[in-house]
Amino acid sequence: MSTQELLIQIQKLPLEDRLTLLEAISRGVHEELRPRRRVKVEEVRGIAKPDGPMPTDEELKEDYTRYLMEKYS
Repeated sequence: MSTQELLIQIQKLPLEDRLTLLEAISRGVHEELRPRRRVKVEEVRGIAKPDGPMPTDEELKEDYTRYLMEKYS
């Protein structure tokens, strides 16, 4: 059956059946497009860890304040 013939047959289906078909096709395409590899927590642990010691809350506030002042001045 060609794609054109299939489309004609789909148009003849009741609305509920077409919606069910649409959902099934959507799920299938989504599964195909989704990356297969899952990242483990152990593989990304420490990815955002700073080079030195963790900054204090006060240092973070100062850095953020400085960033905002530079951005909006």
